[in-house]
Amino acid sequence: MMISILSVLLALFMPLAFGKAAWDLTPNRFTQNDYGNIMGENIEGNPRVVDIAMLGAHNAFSTGINARSSLDPNSRDMEFLRDNPWTMMFGNGLAARFARTQKSSPYDLARRGVRFFDVRATFIDGEWYAAHGLVAAPLADCLGDLIRFMDETEGEVLVISFHQSLGGYIDYLVDYALGVTRGGKALRDFVRYDMDAIPLGQLRYEDATGGGSGAVIACSWDVYGLWHDTNDPDALLRDIGEWNEELKTYMGWRANYLRWNQAQLTAQWGWPALLRAAPDWSLLAMAHRLNHRLLGDLPAWLPQMPILSVDYADDMNCGFNDRAIEIINEYNRELG
Repeated sequence: MMISILSVLLALFMPLAFGKAAWDLTPNRFTQNDYGNIMGENIEGNPRVVDIAMLGAHNAFSTGINARSSLDPNSRDMEFLRDNPWTMMFGNGLAARFARTQKSSPYDLARRGVRFFDVRATFIDGEWYAAHGLVAAPLADCLGDLIRFMDETEGEVLVISFHQSLGGYIDYLVDYALGVTRGGKALRDFVRYDMDAIPLGQLRYEDATGGGSGAVIACSWDVYGLWHDTNDPDALLRDIGEWNEELKTYMGWRANYLRWNQAQLTAQWGWPALLRAAPDWSLLAMAHRLNHRLLGDLPAWLPQMPILSVDYADDMNCGFNDRAIEIINEYNRELG
């Protein structure tokens, strides 16, 4: 009898864990609130942009990743699959579930209060794409979503933080992104400050908005944070707390950077980490269990790390999305 039960469990578990299916078991339940004007309604002074609290989406443009997505040839994130192509015969669904970090489009994420967009890009056959180990979507489509949001709103600042798989090409990526258009307007139309004249640490809210909503373009060297590289929620919370205490003591030059709290779990392929991931088998499911646990310490973290960056940023498990925005709004109301 025991062998029969185990056989049934394995029969159900193995296709999910190692098969071609890229779906996960997390619910699609999103807030009914429109957070399109959270900065305009709550920031009364003219604080530095680097001090404004924001909800961030880790790998924000990965929504389009699925089991049919191709490997990013420029990335090492899925190197084990690229070096062992036979694994894709049965592991491409698993790879997709550990590459896709968001469920919603960039536009919907912005409407649900996300203001920091962590963007991974790659250049393939003469075109830029959003990617996270696997290719997600044309980068222009994703940036067009953010142009649409900024064109519809006033007083909001979207930080677009670019990372890319090719060393030395970041300037080309930024130039390309600034030229992306949607509805007759280019992304550069929403960068309302002189990127060459105003250092990021001196950029103020009113400089960035300029009477409407604005984009702040950041590259990897503009963002200061610590990747915790764990899939143990308790270890992650402990590490963030320790890092927060260290920043209190040694803020110094770090205060002029976008201070990024990387509060997401990471896929692990060894033991016992693999066992911890077994109930989820996707980054979205891992975030669904974790995100609401971050909120208890969030007010204490924000002065040192104003950007809370998570997978599944608009998750509503235990009201995460609504509660996170409430805490962020309360913090921003007190900024000078």
